[in-house]
Amino acid sequence: MKNVLLFLTAAAVLSGAALAAPVRLQTVPVTVEPNARLLTLNDAGIAKVFPSAAGRPNAVFLTEDRKVSVALEWREGRLAPAEVQGLVNQFPAVIRSQVPNVKSLKAGLVQMGGTSWAQFVFTTPGQGDDVRRELLVTSLQGRTLVMTIAGKVGDYSRNEAIIRNLANSVRLN
Repeated sequence: MKNVLLFLTAAAVLSGAALAAPVRLQTVPVTVEPNARLLTLNDAGIAKVFPSAAGRPNAVFLTEDRKVSVALEWREGRLAPAEVQGLVNQFPAVIRSQVPNVKSLKAGLVQMGGTSWAQFVFTTPGQGDDVRRELLVTSLQGRTLVMTIAGKVGDYSRNEAIIRNLANSVRLN
């Protein structure tokens, strides 16, 4: 997981405010309805924040204050729709083994846009405030689609309505 603070340094490579109309993403067969209060990181910005191509998201949205990010990554790893439920029980152990100092962790299955997503919400200690990360994982054309929402707990709370609207607007094409 990348440091949330890296997103703050990407302000110079933002492509501007996203449109409020549904947008079909170019690199992922997904349509989203970004809010005018969200910024979209362009390809150069994504490459700067995620210098290694391994694990680089396909799309990144930022809140206006640049404090909370929503990243979409369509991974090569195989995942069948029937396997999403199983992640809810299996993946918390992976998170705890790979992420140091997990303070809290919730796992569950949620429905968004008619699709089942495994949801993992966890916090870790941060400077001045805990860091909140939410991983949403589903199957898309037999591959793994991951939506990662990251920011400090207080920043997330201030931006929650905008972030939830974006997450709930994701439609698999």
